[in-house]
Formats: sequence, structure tokens, C-alpha cells
Amino acid sequence: MRVNWSPGDLVAGKAEELGRTKQSSSREALREAAQEFEALFLQMLLTEMRRTVPDSDLLGDRRAEKLFQSLLDQEMALNSSQAQSLGLAKLIYEQMSRYLPEDEG
Repeated sequence: MRVNWSPGDLVAGKAEELGRTKQSSSREALREAAQEFEALFLQMLLTEMRRTVPDSDLLGDRRAEKLFQSLLDQEMALNSSQAQSLGLAKLIYEQMSRYLPEDEG
């Protein structure tokens, strides 16, 4: 039985869940959403970067290796966004916070 599953679905699912559960316009929800967006962007960036590396059949079937690499990419993206190393979440928050009501800060 073959299961079509991508580790990227975890981050995307988490971002969708965050959007559904936090419908309020609070600043903390905006900060979390911006951080999740940065993590998703970084994961997609790492995934596309890995696709540029040619595959080799030297070690045979590499499904387990590819799964590990995708999970590693996801974890690196989450850690990087939490450490604010790229700064994309901060920029998104600063831009979008202008549209929040003033009395919620």
C-alpha cells in the first residue's frame, strides 16, 4: 500500500489550523501567523534547493533518506523562523499590524 504524504503538509496544515482557530485580530495571533508563514516559506525554499542536487543510485532506494531530509528541512525552517534569522516574519508583522485596531495593542 502506498501512502501519498508530504512532510510539508504538516506546516501547511498547522498554518491553516491557526487561521481557522484564531479569527480574532489580536497582535499575538498576527505574530504567530507571520512566523508560520516564514517557516512555510523557508521549508519550501529548502525543498526546492534540494531538488537541484542530482540524485545518485549509489546507495540504492533512498526513500528513507528523502523522508529524513524533508523532516530535517521542516525542523530547520521552524527553528530558523523562531530564531528570527531571516526576519521575514518581523516584516510581515510590521506591515500587517497597521490594519489592526489600536485598542488591541
